[in-house]
Amino acid sequence: MSLREKIFVYFTAAWFAVLAGVNALIFEPMADGQKAPDAQPLGYSHDAVMGWASSLDANERSAFLLWHTRFLDFVFPILLMAALFVLLTASLRQFERFRTLPSWLRVALPVVLVAPYGLFDFLENGLVADMLRGEVPIDPVSVGLASSYTVLKFSFVGIAFAVWFGLWMVTGRVRAR
Repeated sequence: MSLREKIFVYFTAAWFAVLAGVNALIFEPMADGQKAPDAQPLGYSHDAVMGWASSLDANERSAFLLWHTRFLDFVFPILLMAALFVLLTASLRQFERFRTLPSWLRVALPVVLVAPYGLFDFLENGLVADMLRGEVPIDPVSVGLASSYTVLKFSFVGIAFAVWFGLWMVTGRVRAR
């Protein structure tokens, strides 16, 4: 992996640290210690979202929508998809067979692994934001859909990381020989 790629991956990790820190130090205290729906990998219930949303006053909702949804957590999925693409591609480049594939296929394989995460993260963020703004009711159907997006987001990012980790382990053994 090139220095530029490493710096990008570290930048993505730093962005995540800032996002997690802002959530833990600012937004969770605003919501009486409750985590935002998108930070719950196993999903959430209608009551949990109602409790979280009702604990935020109008100014806190606006701050969450601006700083979390429109900025920090809008940029993060893009960065994470790109960082995972870089990591997967760097690991796959270790294999001669991958290096001889047509260029479109060398791009498509990692994209297929990272794109579902990004899709479900953006769908989830948009639906949660629409519920907070009152554009979509916070009802069992909307919350159930948002919760399923959250579970799928975490599932797909877990799959992408697992594939990368497996490749990393295999390529580390190949280099050690």
